[in-house]
Amino acid sequence: MGDALATTLGQLAVAPEAVALTPAERTEMERWRQRTWTSLERRAGVLAERDPHAWYEALAFERWTESSDTGGLPPAALALFYRLKRLIPRRAQLALRRSLIRRQGPPRFPRWPFDAAGHELLRLAIVDALLEHDVDALRFPWFWPDGARAAVTLTHDVESERGLVDSHTVAEWEERYGFRSSFNVVGDWYPIDMRLVEELRRRGHEIGSHAIHHDRSLFSSRREFERQLPLLERSAEELGAVGFRSPATHRVVEWLADLPFSYDCTMPHSDPYEPIPGGTATVWPFFHGDVVELPYTAPQDHTLFNLLGHRDCTIWKLQLADVLRCSGMLQLLTHPDPDYLGRPATGRAYRDILAAIADRDDVWVALPKDVARWWRQRATGEAPPNDGIATWSADGVALDPVGGSRGTGV
Repeated sequence: MGDALATTLGQLAVAPEAVALTPAERTEMERWRQRTWTSLERRAGVLAERDPHAWYEALAFERWTESSDTGGLPPAALALFYRLKRLIPRRAQLALRRSLIRRQGPPRFPRWPFDAAGHELLRLAIVDALLEHDVDALRFPWFWPDGARAAVTLTHDVESERGLVDSHTVAEWEERYGFRSSFNVVGDWYPIDMRLVEELRRRGHEIGSHAIHHDRSLFSSRREFERQLPLLERSAEELGAVGFRSPATHRVVEWLADLPFSYDCTMPHSDPYEPIPGGTATVWPFFHGDVVELPYTAPQDHTLFNLLGHRDCTIWKLQLADVLRCSGMLQLLTHPDPDYLGRPATGRAYRDILAAIADRDDVWVALPKDVARWWRQRATGEAPPNDGIATWSADGVALDPVGGSRGTGV
């Protein structure tokens, strides 16, 4: 689909209500642009030029990691860990992960749990366009249907046979609010009761693919990736899956375009605590070729509760507020298995964030396949072309749906 930032912006047009910029406004815009770039470069380093499109590409596709220390394990150590993982008791695995987190410390970039870099780059691109057109307002395709202020999508990775059974309990929690979610199932790692799968689908939930094996083998080499692609296609057909997430978010970003799926949701907004640390620092989807990437934009339940010891949904609520300020997408990634949402505190926190989402009337809660479908339609011009407005004010660039926002429900 080409330039990721241009796709996110959509076609810009001078707003009918726009007026010419005054010299004072142009001066203030230049000062704002300078401050914003300086802040970005202080956090993320310096690229060759201050081009928001080039920066956005570098962030979204994690090219920034090529010149930065993400704090992850060296490839040889990571490969050894996965060879021995099944022999290491879970308690010892968690202790090792917590020790690594203490050694890493908080990341400089992307900030955890939220980094506004992608939003800042989009606003910089809009300021450049406002200056070029010498106006204070531009129209563009609003990010979400019917003027919703943000999108929310709920996804789960099912890591065990018991997790598939317990998925129905999690589904019931969501259904109390009228929500539906996606459950990503591993193709050949545990017995799959297709009756449970079909029951989830009958109730309106989505089934996604969580690879063939719950390990790093799919992305261990290009040869192995290509060997498993036909197996992925067969498994996806059996499960009725159009979406994918890689186990433990293992990835080679350049290969994601070759996945036989409509969308991928492997890449994080900011996740320094996964086996492959990194992040896109964006809150909107983008494309790998024809595959829509839906980055997960909230900390995983495993990270918050198993590794960092949180006891409630405070971080998730703050993340929702940050995403709303950017008019982005909140994607929650949780696990229905006993060691995750099956723990009382974690399950309670998840139910609490569901209630917080349900309390809002300005968010679009949708299945990931529907979010991906919308983003594809928006990119190809099938969405309304001028139902968003970007305006300049003393506080910078404001982004709003034309006529104000209203929630769309589910």
